[in-house]
Amino acid sequence: MNMLRKSILVVDDEEDLTWSISQSLRRHDDIFDVTCANSGDDALAILQDRQMDLVISDIRMPQVDGFALINHVRANYPKSQIIIMTAYGSGEIQDQVNALGTLYYIEKPFEIRYLRMLIYEALAISDEGFEGLLVSSRIHDMVEFNCQTGRTHALRVSSGHGKGVIYFNKGEIVHAECGDLVGENALYNILDWEKVDCSVVPSAISKRRTIKRHWQSLLNSKLIE
Repeated sequence: MNMLRKSILVVDDEEDLTWSISQSLRRHDDIFDVTCANSGDDALAILQDRQMDLVISDIRMPQVDGFALINHVRANYPKSQIIIMTAYGSGEIQDQVNALGTLYYIEKPFEIRYLRMLIYEALAISDEGFEGLLVSSRIHDMVEFNCQTGRTHALRVSSGHGKGVIYFNKGEIVHAECGDLVGENALYNILDWEKVDCSVVPSAISKRRTIKRHWQSLLNSKLIE
């Protein structure tokens, strides 16, 4: 793991949320130097004194909102990475986020482990726990992570049982293939594999839509089974 300390600014008008995120990161990741701001104005004041490796910001905040903050960071600190948090995960919001360029995105409410995975990815920090060979309990986690973070790409998987692919569009699982299986049958077959190798095909879009249920319903059904 890269042991150089990384500076992170967490911005949200919910003080409890910024406190929880900062405490979790400080407790588990001693390479992170975390600063919190509870408004866009406070974030701008902090950025005047210090450039951050990563800015994690909510979208809807009074006065200076997340979009204004993102534009400021992009214009003045082009090397800083950005993660957007939002409780308003509509297609319109995600289109606005995508229009701003290469950003990382996560919908509220989220589990802190998924935010940590996204932080590691955004900062290009290697962590053996987040990539490579995955045990069964983590296959479900990896699929949920792709949904939670609004990905549009394909996840190719292989194991002793065969090969498969899962397609995501703005975080929704839209298609899966595994041998002769397609759709939900293919998805659930993949989720049953004990261990898999995974690789991402960036921006891959499926020409078919064989899965229409919301991702939470799909994954919750699997847990119930």
